[in-house]
Amino acid sequence: MSLHVETVGKGPDVVLLHGWGMNSGVWRELVAMLASRFRVHALDLPGHGASGACQMDSIEALARHVAQAAPKCCAVCGWSLGGQVALAWASRAPRQVTRLALIATSPCFAQREDWPHAVEAKLLHDFSHALARDCDATLKRFLALQARGDVRARQVARRLRQTLSMH
Repeated sequence: MSLHVETVGKGPDVVLLHGWGMNSGVWRELVAMLASRFRVHALDLPGHGASGACQMDSIEALARHVAQAAPKCCAVCGWSLGGQVALAWASRAPRQVTRLALIATSPCFAQREDWPHAVEAKLLHDFSHALARDCDATLKRFLALQARGDVRARQVARRLRQTLSMH
């Protein structure tokens, strides 16, 4: 499976990995700022944006696919799910991932006995069912949560929705 990657700029390689339900378009403004100093690779994770859907059974499987699509040596920035992929990738390929920046990332998304700092399993289950019933409304609520706490939450959520529809 090939992943959709948009590459711009010149300089050291930087890979940007978006969060769940997003696409590489969320990085558009950052890419424009970085492109004068870096060669930026904004990648759509499998099943997101312009990358094809596939059955991934683990974060490690996602990391393997991303590693194959990325430069041989790069800095990586991941947001949420993208951060989890970046962590898995960096741990299995430390020579490929030279630097790591994580945004709103937890090493484990769902609570478990040895990691109580994550989302409760029931909430994930309910979210999954809501997504199956009404995908658009559920994504809209999810985007609102992403912006929660920002002084410009409405504007941020609106821009995230626009980003998803543009890609």
